[in-house]
Amino acid sequence: MNNFEDFLMDSFEEVEEIEREITIGGKKKKMKFKPISADKGDELRKKCKKVKLVKGQKMIETDQDKFVSNQIIETTIYPDLKNSELQKAWGVIGAEELLSAMKSRMTDGEYADWSSTVIEINGYDKGMQELVEEAKN
Repeated sequence: MNNFEDFLMDSFEEVEEIEREITIGGKKKKMKFKPISADKGDELRKKCKKVKLVKGQKMIETDQDKFVSNQIIETTIYPDLKNSELQKAWGVIGAEELLSAMKSRMTDGEYADWSSTVIEINGYDKGMQELVEEAKN
């Protein structure tokens, strides 16, 4: 039961790229994704913090839309939203601007499919009921 070998660095496998087809602009496109690390997730959350005043009290919360956009940028490896040639082709500078330009040409459902794929790949797809069932076992 106390077998620490399960937690040695060698027992943690490198996560492979995942290929999925996502509809963008009405056409199915093959895209590649790679989950982000927990450290990268923390970094993105910090980057997406905003301060809100509620009854004179400072409340710090995560801007969820910005967080999801940043997850899409970091998790999507093909197309590489950080690629300057792709940005130039769209007439924008920066991954955030490219994602925004692409989003403006997509239906709401297409963007939701892309973001839900990223959420799933990063392991956030488990619902509370699923977690309860796992805990029971």
